[in-house]
Amino acid sequence: MKINNNSFGLNEKLSVFIDSSDNDGLIFIPKNIQLTAEVENYYGKITINSIAISPLESEFQINKVSVENNIPNLDIKLLDRYIYKVLSDKAGLAYSPYTYFPEYDFTVFEKGRRPSNLDWAMFSSLYVFSCNVLPVSIKVELSLAKFLRISEDNFKRFIKKIPQDLFRKSGHIDSRGGDISLNAENLIKEYLGVDENTFESNPFLKFYSEVDFAWGLSIELIFSGLILHSSLLLIFS
Repeated sequence: MKINNNSFGLNEKLSVFIDSSDNDGLIFIPKNIQLTAEVENYYGKITINSIAISPLESEFQINKVSVENNIPNLDIKLLDRYIYKVLSDKAGLAYSPYTYFPEYDFTVFEKGRRPSNLDWAMFSSLYVFSCNVLPVSIKVELSLAKFLRISEDNFKRFIKKIPQDLFRKSGHIDSRGGDISLNAENLIKEYLGVDENTFESNPFLKFYSEVDFAWGLSIELIFSGLILHSSLLLIFS
């Protein structure tokens, strides 16, 4: 995958260019076709604003019909996960969504000490944040376990132990969903002090609901399970 910039900070946009040489099991791009996507860093979430499909410029003999015939073979259901994987590569941009979560010392969970209410509140918010920003096909529990340097089983145990007056888990333990309480919000804002606006301005720190999220897509296009913020285009020059 090629990109048009060497940075991907908050609210920055990138153009990424993908062809058949990038096929790795997550996506499949037919030969002689290039997919161009504009992506944006929205509070740590990689959003895909637009996708364009076109013949490779070097393949001057490719015509519209041959490209259209290859479109049914295109598989980009996991395109968001593929882009996330490439941008997260430490040999490249080393993008990490956790850069956009409030800085906090979570070693209490790694070292097996007794968490305080603030620890639980921050842990809950981190979980909600991850549910929002990680691609749907990525297992939140596994990703967070690696980030916190604990086992996945321990992470699940911690989720179950969060005081109910701080966090409410919705759905199965392995499914995404939940929201932090007003008590948890106040603890976090008190901890952040003068930086509490960074918490209030981030839309991904308080709750995650697949139902609510689906309703929020009324003006967006869903294509093969991938959320696009504008239309899928076929471009022929």
